[in-house]
Amino acid sequence: MRTIAFGLLAVIFLSVLVEPMVEVANVAREKLVLGTALSNALRAAKDRSLEFESQRNLDARIDRDRFADYFSEALGSALKVSLNDRTGDTLTFTSDTGKLNDLIVTLDFRENTDSDTERTVTEIKVKAESAYKFKTKYLRWAEAAGEDVGYTIASERNLVLSVRN
Repeated sequence: MRTIAFGLLAVIFLSVLVEPMVEVANVAREKLVLGTALSNALRAAKDRSLEFESQRNLDARIDRDRFADYFSEALGSALKVSLNDRTGDTLTFTSDTGKLNDLIVTLDFRENTDSDTERTVTEIKVKAESAYKFKTKYLRWAEAAGEDVGYTIASERNLVLSVRN
């Protein structure tokens, strides 16, 4: 009888130790997925929103509205999210599947003139943040109990555009 009690205690103790490790692996996977989706959406939006007239003069200028539209379309299809709100350069996405909390993406555009070539170079910084939705039972219970266990997943990407002949 004593060995059965120790066995049950060991199973409960191991589950308490293993579940947070599983959650850490889930967080790492979610951050990787978010970073990859941001990179791919940036690449797709960059290719479709460069202004052709300025490329003739070897300037890299972006149409901000077209960039945001293509970016939100590409990110939405990659993460299965829908654009909920667009305020200036801040985009808010909601999950179609319920697996993610609201995702807030901030776009920062900067145009500079390269001192060597006298051409326009555009730099785009993208930052995405979302409150992490816990997958394991114990951490969901802790979050529901009102404990301060919230975790924010954030990813940043920087894209520098220049046209060369």
